[in-house]
Amino acid sequence: MRSNNTTRTDLPTMLMHWGLVIALLLSVSTGWRIASMTDGSALLRWVDVLLLQGNVLRWHFMSAAVLTALVVAYIVFLWRMDLGGRLTLRLSSLKSRDHKTRWQAINKLIYWIAFALLAGAAVTGVLMYFLPGLLPTNALVTVHQWLSWGFVAYMGMHVVAQVIMGGIRQLLKIVTPRAAYGIGASFALVAGLGGAAFAYVLDSSSQPVLTFVKTTTLPALDGDASDEVWKQASETVVHTARGFNLTGGEVDVHVRALHDGNRAYMLFRWQDATRSQKHIPLQKTAEGWKLLHTNYYNNDENEYYEDKFAVMVAQSPVAGGNTVRLGSQPFADKPGPSNGLGLHAATDGSLADVWHWKSVRSGAINQFDDNYFGQLMDVKPGRYTGGYTQDPKTSGGFDQIFEKIADSPYVKVKFLPKDLAAQQAQMGTFNPDPNVSDMGKFAMAKADVQPYSAEADAAIPVGTVIPSIVYNAPFAGDRGDVSANAQWKDGWWTMEASRLLDTGSKFDQPLANGSYMWVSVFDHNQVRHTRHVQPMRVRLQ
Repeated sequence: MRSNNTTRTDLPTMLMHWGLVIALLLSVSTGWRIASMTDGSALLRWVDVLLLQGNVLRWHFMSAAVLTALVVAYIVFLWRMDLGGRLTLRLSSLKSRDHKTRWQAINKLIYWIAFALLAGAAVTGVLMYFLPGLLPTNALVTVHQWLSWGFVAYMGMHVVAQVIMGGIRQLLKIVTPRAAYGIGASFALVAGLGGAAFAYVLDSSSQPVLTFVKTTTLPALDGDASDEVWKQASETVVHTARGFNLTGGEVDVHVRALHDGNRAYMLFRWQDATRSQKHIPLQKTAEGWKLLHTNYYNNDENEYYEDKFAVMVAQSPVAGGNTVRLGSQPFADKPGPSNGLGLHAATDGSLADVWHWKSVRSGAINQFDDNYFGQLMDVKPGRYTGGYTQDPKTSGGFDQIFEKIADSPYVKVKFLPKDLAAQQAQMGTFNPDPNVSDMGKFAMAKADVQPYSAEADAAIPVGTVIPSIVYNAPFAGDRGDVSANAQWKDGWWTMEASRLLDTGSKFDQPLANGSYMWVSVFDHNQVRHTRHVQPMRVRLQ
C-alpha cells in the first residue's frame, strides 16, 4: 500500500496503512481472547499475555467495521487516482533476474495473500454474525481463527520483503509522508464513511424481532406447549452456538411471546438429548462425604451439573448487553474469575436483567432465579462475580447441603434425608455417566431433611448418593418475579414462563418496545453456555 517511486509515502496511503495495521492487531487480539473461552489450545495459552481483556466483544466488532471501512476507502482511492499499478502482479516478474523487480513482484504477491486472508475472514465473519446456523459454527470459527494466524504470518512476510527489497529506508517510507492525492483522499474518506454507515444499517436491520402478541386467553404454565393460544404468536428461532456438551456446541431456541397488557408469557423450546439432573451430587465413602465433580470449585464444572437456561433483557443491543468482560483479570483493581474466562458487569451505569433457570434448583420451585448484571461489586471473601448478583428476596429459595472442608477432598454435610428409602426412590437409580438422562428428582424438600447427626449418618450405607440441594418455598420478593415451569420429553426441553411487563423494580428491565433479549442454553455445565450475537428486538403488539 505504498508507492515505490519515491522515498516517501503519500499521506492518504500512510494513514490507511496504519489504520489497517491497528485494526488488524486489535481484531486478532480480541478474536483470540474470544476464542479462548472455548479453545484451550497451547497456541492461545502461549500468547495469552498479549491478548486484550475486558470489553473485547465490542472492540472485536468495532475493529471489523473499521477494517471494512478502510478496505472500501483504499479501493476507491486506488480507482479514483488510477493507482491500480501498485497491486498489478505480473507472474513473470517473480523470475526476473533484476533483484528489485523480482522483490517488488514478491511484495505484491504478499499483498494478494493478505487480500485473500481478508476475504476469507470477511466471509466467515459475515456467516457467523449475520447468518448463524447456515454452516456449522465450530468449523467456521476454526477457519476464522486460522485465518487470523495467517495475518500474523503475513505481517512478518511483509516486513521481511520490504527490507530485502530496499533495506531499512524502504520501511521508513511508511512513516515519512508527503502531501499528495488530496482529491483521492476525499473520495476515500466519503467511501469509508459510507461503508461504515452501510455496516451499521445492516447490523441494525438484521436483528430478529420477538413480537409479544396481545391476548385475553392465557396459557397454563405447565411446561406443555399444546395450549391453542400459543398459535397466536409467531415463532422466532434463535441459533445459539459455542456451548459445551451439545452436538457441535449448537442449538436453536424457539421462542413465542404473548401479553395481556399486564403480564408477559413466553414459551421457550430447545433440543437436548439428555435430561441432566446430576447437580454435583454427594456420595458417601468410608472416609466421609465426597462431592462428585470434575472442576466445580474453579467454577467450570462440565460433567456433574444440571441443565440450565438463561434469558437476558437489556436496553443496549451491543453484544451481551455490553456486560461481557473477558480475560483472567478483566478489571485491574478487582479479582479475576477462578475459571479464567471473564466476568459480567455493566460499567456504563446500565443494568442487564438476567433470568437464570436451573433445572434442579429453581426448577424445583417453578421459577427463574431472577438475577442481574450491574455495577462492579465490592470485593468480599469468597468467589468474586464482578457485577453479577441476585435480586433481593424476602424468603424462600434453595441452598446447598454441604460446606467445603479446607485442604480436604471431603465436605461437611449439613442435612440428611429423614427417610432415605423414600428419597432414593424419588431420585431413582443413580447412573454416574453424565451423558445418561436422569428421570428422577435430584433436590430434596426442606420438610424431608433433618439436620446432620452422626447417628443418622451411621445408618446410611457407604456408596449412597444423595442430592446436594435442598429447597423451600418459591422465592418471595424481587428474586421471585419470573414464574417458570419446564418439562423434558423426547429430547426437548419445553418451558413456559411469565413475568409482569414492568415490575417497577430497579433490579429489572421492562419488557417493552426498545428492549433487547438474548437466550443461552447450558447442557449440564456450570458456565459454558451457548450464545448468540444479535439480540431479539422486543416488540409489543
